[in-house]
Amino acid sequence: MSTPLFVLILENDVADFELIARELVRFGFAARCERVETEADFAARLQEKPDIVLADYSLAGFDNLRALEILQETGLVIPFIVLTGAVREDKVVECMKKGAADYLLKDRIMRLGPAVQRALEENELRRQKLGAEQALRQKNVELEEQYRHAQAASRMKSIFLANMSHELRTPLNAVVGFTEILVDGKVGTLTAEQLDFMQDILANGKHLLGLINDVLDLARVESGLMQFRPERVCLPDLIRECIAGLKLLATQRQIVVTTEIQMSAIEVFLDPQKLKQVVLNYLSNALKFTPAGGKITVRAHIEGESFLRLEVEDTGIGIAEEDIRLLFQDFHQLDGGLSKQAQGTGLGLALTKRLVEAQGGKVGVVSVLGKGCTFFADLPGSLVWVKSGLNALSEATLNEPLEPTQPDGVATKA
Repeated sequence: MSTPLFVLILENDVADFELIARELVRFGFAARCERVETEADFAARLQEKPDIVLADYSLAGFDNLRALEILQETGLVIPFIVLTGAVREDKVVECMKKGAADYLLKDRIMRLGPAVQRALEENELRRQKLGAEQALRQKNVELEEQYRHAQAASRMKSIFLANMSHELRTPLNAVVGFTEILVDGKVGTLTAEQLDFMQDILANGKHLLGLINDVLDLARVESGLMQFRPERVCLPDLIRECIAGLKLLATQRQIVVTTEIQMSAIEVFLDPQKLKQVVLNYLSNALKFTPAGGKITVRAHIEGESFLRLEVEDTGIGIAEEDIRLLFQDFHQLDGGLSKQAQGTGLGLALTKRLVEAQGGKVGVVSVLGKGCTFFADLPGSLVWVKSGLNALSEATLNEPLEPTQPDGVATKA
């Protein structure tokens, strides 16, 4: 074995220094040994970065504990072995606690070679560990920087989409508006063929406007520009209004839409327009994927102590368990069954998720393939209004016998 080695030896006795040097050579090290005696010499020679330090316990003017401190102050990763002529257990323990790699008695110098070899191997492992930790820290810094750049790019993208969507929506509103005037015959009577063309233009214009509005809303939420204006809302009235707006579509598709609400008058403190958007998105999604003769049920109740849960249950095609994780993603529609025939960008559920989460809520779905889905949204509502609604209902019915009631909602069937 011929391992080049720079050994710094803190030793007052020249004879002991020569004994140590000879033992290292005998063991097989190609050792270049240098002797130092004082604190100043030791600090100076450390700049040469020795491979290992061997230190007598007691030196001129300082001891090996001080030598350990000086070594650690430099930040160098160098093994430090204590050599002593007599054993003082308390001092040995203190040295090991301070960071010494090992200690040896001078009268057992034959053990020096293996001890140095072991210390060097352990030190190499320590160097590798420290290097890996430093590389990991550097990688984390780089990843954080990349994440900040990605977040900034995402915000810029959202702001760009919001601005572009707004610019597209303005002229499209004019197209839809003027087309409606023509269809209504307010500027003259159209022939049957012209009216048919104008109605196609109007339908496609409204469809395009809806898509642009979805993109605009999604961009606003992502960029933090979406404003929420909560107010006192009568939930049953809002749900009935949403169902009424889709009554014609439900009738055309031969689907029954009903509601089940625990209270006839429950009030919450939320943004009515955003709440309506959530309900309409869930209802529209259910109508797309429920076959003729199916049923959709809207429910609302208090979940836990502070959340209002909205549920939209359908008897549609359902969702496979492995596909559930793909829901609520931007521009994504599941490809199967009725979904192949459904129009849309796949933004409805993604926008619903963003709107709900922006208000401190959460969304989810429970589904059985082939049997339907239940989409839900948990929204934090003001319990002042919720409890007042419960109290008012309790007082109104306290002295009156309960009568069976029908589900509170709108049902449409072809």
